[in-house]
Amino acid sequence: MQRLDGQPVFSATDLVGFLACEHLTALELAGTERLVIRPIRPDPELDLIQQRGLQHEHRFLADLEVAGRRVTSIAADDSIEDRAERLRSAAAQTAEAIRRGDDVIYQATFFDGRWLGLADFLLRVEVPSLLGSWSYEVADTKLARHTKASALLQICSYVEQLTVIQGLQPEWMHVALGGSARAVERHRVADYMAYYRQAKRLFEQHVAATTPAYPPRETYPDPVEHCDVCRWSELCADRRSADDDLSRVAGISGRQRDALRTRGVPTRRGLAGLQLPLDPPLEHTNAPSLERVHLQARLQVQGEDEDRALYELIAPARLPDGSPEPNRGLFSLPEPSPGDLFFDIEGDPYAFDDGVEYLFGVLEPGVTDADGNPTFHAFWARDDDGQVTLDGEKHAFEKLMDFFIDRLEHDPGLHIYHYAPYEPTALGRLMGRHGTREAQVDRLLRGDILVDLYRTVRQGIRASVESYSIKKLEPLYGFKREIAMKDAGSSIVAFEAWLQVSGDGGHDEEALHEIERYNHDDVVSTLQLRAGSRSGVRSWPPSSARRPHVPSPAVVRPRRSSARRWPACRPSPTGSSGRMGTATRSPAPTRPASTRPASTRTPAGCWRSCSPGTAAKRRASGGTTSG
Repeated sequence: MQRLDGQPVFSATDLVGFLACEHLTALELAGTERLVIRPIRPDPELDLIQQRGLQHEHRFLADLEVAGRRVTSIAADDSIEDRAERLRSAAAQTAEAIRRGDDVIYQATFFDGRWLGLADFLLRVEVPSLLGSWSYEVADTKLARHTKASALLQICSYVEQLTVIQGLQPEWMHVALGGSARAVERHRVADYMAYYRQAKRLFEQHVAATTPAYPPRETYPDPVEHCDVCRWSELCADRRSADDDLSRVAGISGRQRDALRTRGVPTRRGLAGLQLPLDPPLEHTNAPSLERVHLQARLQVQGEDEDRALYELIAPARLPDGSPEPNRGLFSLPEPSPGDLFFDIEGDPYAFDDGVEYLFGVLEPGVTDADGNPTFHAFWARDDDGQVTLDGEKHAFEKLMDFFIDRLEHDPGLHIYHYAPYEPTALGRLMGRHGTREAQVDRLLRGDILVDLYRTVRQGIRASVESYSIKKLEPLYGFKREIAMKDAGSSIVAFEAWLQVSGDGGHDEEALHEIERYNHDDVVSTLQLRAGSRSGVRSWPPSSARRPHVPSPAVVRPRRSSARRWPACRPSPTGSSGRMGTATRSPAPTRPASTRPASTRTPAGCWRSCSPGTAAKRRASGGTTSG
C-alpha cells in the first residue's frame, strides 16, 4: 500500500493481507498517511525465502528460453524520478508488448492509478481477442510445492487488468511451483473470479469506512498465520503483551477468545480469575475446554507473579474401571531401557529444490566415556568431498537406520525419543525419496519404537508457558543451552550461508560445528525432559533430582564408541516442591584441530563421519518443536 498522486494505491498483496488480518490493513493505512513509520523487519530466514524465490523465477525464465520462447522484459525507467510516472511508463510498455503480440512478457506491469499489479509472466496463446488472433494468460512462480489460495487471488488481480487490455478474460492461469518436479499447474480463471471480485469489493469498502489512526481503534492485533511474515508482528506482539491479551494463554482458540470477550473477559488475568462454571455456558466451547484454558491462564499468571517456572500434572484420563487410560499423557511413556536413544534432525526445506535433511543427531546415554558422558552420534549428509548432497543424504539415512536397528537388536526394549512429529515424518519421506530401508522404517513405526515427548507433555503436564516449544519448557528442568541460536530457522540460515561458500576453496567448518552443537543441545534437552516426565509418573518431581539413569556395564555390555562424546547435563538438587531441578553443564569440548577427520566405524557396525559437520533443521509444526 502506498500513496501516489495524492491517493492510496493498492496491490494484490494488500488484498491478501486484508483477508488474513484486518488489523494489518488498518496499520498499512496509518503508515500510508504517515501516522506511523512502517517498521523494517530484519529476518534472515525471510530474506532467504525471497532469494530462493528469485532463483526459482529465473530458472522458470531460463526454461522458457530453452524451450524457444522469445522473452520481452519490462523494466522500470529509473531516470524518471516520480514513482507514479515510472509505473505508468512500465504499464505502457506492457500494453504495447501485448498489442504487438510478443511471445512472453516478463515482469509485466499493470497500473490504473488505483491498483498496481506486477505479474511474473504473460504467456501468448493462440486464442483470438480484440488484439487479433492471439491473447495472453498469466503465469506466476511460487516457491511452495502446492498452490495456495492467496496465489490464485493474486493472479486474479493481474487477470482483471489484462482483460481490460485484450478485451477477453483468459481461460487459464498458471502457477509454476517449487520443487524438483518443476510442476506448472493451471487453474480455470472463471472458477475464481467471482470470489476475487467479492474479496476486492469488501476490501475497498473496508478501506473507505476506516479512518486512519495509530494505533488503530477499530481492529485488534489477534495473532494469525500471516504474523510469521508480517513487518508489524513485533509491534503487535508488544501490544498484546501490554494488554495482557487472551491470546497469551497457551492453547486458547480464536473462537474461545471472541466468546470470552463478549462476556467481558478480555485479558489473561481475567480468565485466570474466572469463576466456573459459567451460567449460561460460554458459546462455541464446552465446559472441559473452558476449564482447560482457565487452568492454563491461572498457572501462567501465577508463574509470572512468582517469577519462576511452574507446572502441574494433568489428571490422567480414566477407563470405566477407574484405571488410567493407556497411551495417554505421562502414562504413555514406556519403561526406561538401557539402550534408549534421543533423536533430532536438522534440515533445510529450501536446498536442492525439494529440501535436504543433512544432520541426524542421536544421543546414546547407554554408551559413555570414562567421565560418564553420553555418546553423541552425528550422521552427516556429506559426500567424500565434504559437500552436502542428496546422495550424501541417502547414505546418512541408511547409516542412521542401520544404527537404530543394530541397537534394537542388542536391546529389543529400547525406544527412540524425539520432540514433535517431524522426525517420524522425515524418516517416512526419506524412505520414499531414496527407495531404501523400507522394512527398517516400518519396524520402527509399527513397533511404536518412536516416542513423541511433545504429545506426552501436552497430555500430561500443564506449565506456566505461552508456548510448549521445548525451549520454553527448559526452565522447568533447568537446562542451559550452550549455543545461542534462537530457533531452527537460525540454523537454516547458517547452513544456507555455508552452502554459498562450501565450494569456494574451503569450508566454514566453524559454522557447521555451531549447528552440530545446537543439535546436540536439542537431544540432551530431550533426554532431560524424558527424565522429568518419568519422575512425573511417580509424582513429578522426585524428592531429590537425580542424574538421568545411565546403565552400568553390568546391565549393558560395555562398549567404547568412536563417536565424539559431549558433556552430559548433571541436575543439581531440586529447589522448592513443584519445580524441577536446575541443571548445569560442564564446559563444551573445543573443536578438534582437524576440520575434516577421517570416517570411523563404531564397534556396532555403524559407519559415520566424525566431522564437526554440517547441520540445520526445518521443523514441520511451528511452535511445538525444539526450534
